[in-house]
Amino acid sequence: MKQTLPLVITFVLGVLFVVEFFIPAHGVHELTALLQEWGSVLAAFAFILGGINLMQANLPRIWRREKDWPYKVVLVASALVMLGVGLWEGQEGRTFLYLYDHIFAPCNATMFALLAFFITSAAFRAFRARNLEAFLMLSTAVLVMLCVVPLGELVALLFPEPLRTTIASLPSDIKDWILDYGNNAGRRAIMIGAALGAIATGLRVILGLERSHLGGE
Repeated sequence: MKQTLPLVITFVLGVLFVVEFFIPAHGVHELTALLQEWGSVLAAFAFILGGINLMQANLPRIWRREKDWPYKVVLVASALVMLGVGLWEGQEGRTFLYLYDHIFAPCNATMFALLAFFITSAAFRAFRARNLEAFLMLSTAVLVMLCVVPLGELVALLFPEPLRTTIASLPSDIKDWILDYGNNAGRRAIMIGAALGAIATGLRVILGLERSHLGGE
């Protein structure tokens, strides 16, 4: 029963949400909207379980003084402070907004700034011209970067005035052509492949072929 009931619920709800797009009846849309509201309530309880799991995972390690335990103290203390302030004032409270804008937002920006350096390092390793495909990727990336940065525009200053205007417009035209045709074509192919994969995974879950969410293999 622990396996059968979740599979039946998943199948019924999955078929209902798929069929909704093909049935114009308002009753079906109202039913799916109600189910989505129930899902939002369940998601709220999932946040509570996530907070409980955060405490269960970090408090014992803090007590045992394991590796990097001071950082876990900061994590738990920050979570408790934000939770307390949020429950006391709400999300629109002055203190809550101050903590969010002056602590969380700068830390978030710092993480994304560090991520940019990691991406640059990974791109440097990936763009080594070991074969034809890597050479094309490297040359295209360098060309687009030269077309974006001001250094690429300064190249036009090396040419006489009749050609300077034409050459100055070339970087923007080349960049736009690469982004509008080559980049969009590859991105759309990736999006189509990801969409087909999501559809296949959804069908496997609805039909009960994929049971990893139930704790099985």
